[in-house]
Amino acid sequence: MRRRGTSPDFRRPAKRGWGGGFTLLEVMIALAVLAGALLVVSQVVGSSLRTQARARQIGVATMLARTKMVALQAQYERKGFRDFDESDEGTFEDDGHKEIRWKVDVRRPTLDLGPEAILATLTGGKKIEELLPSPKEAPQLAPFQAILTGLIQAQLTKISEQVKKSAREVRLTVSWQDGAATESFDVTTQLVVTEPEEK
Repeated sequence: MRRRGTSPDFRRPAKRGWGGGFTLLEVMIALAVLAGALLVVSQVVGSSLRTQARARQIGVATMLARTKMVALQAQYERKGFRDFDESDEGTFEDDGHKEIRWKVDVRRPTLDLGPEAILATLTGGKKIEELLPSPKEAPQLAPFQAILTGLIQAQLTKISEQVKKSAREVRLTVSWQDGAATESFDVTTQLVVTEPEEK
């Protein structure tokens, strides 16, 4: 029987267990997801740091290579070239980077630099006979045709010899250790020195 003025008791029975907390399984899953995310972030950061270090090293090596090429050009403009191929190597220790090495190879031209090749280069492929007027066009020069051909041939031979002495291919290789691997790049240029300062 219900008394007047009182309301019925609608209280629910209390739940057993942890109430609104997380289960052990949910905590382990959350930790696994967090560990995976941290692993990905650490790999991205590590890769970024390695890329930055490599870019810095390449920048330093490029600057040193430019400096070395300018020094080589000044050296050959002062002394000229030798009559044979030459090589040299060392480090950039004087510039504060003994971990970076350089190697220089100076090679004579391998192209055909004979008189005919020089003439073809200068005239766009013509021969000596095509440059001189034919005996029909200038009969007064016909007796001198052989002499003119000989003179032009002699001048072309002198030019050919001068080009062989004055032109070289200079290849500079710059290298350094990046962990277990060796990084390197080549810079190649053609130098022409006709009148060295020191004879």
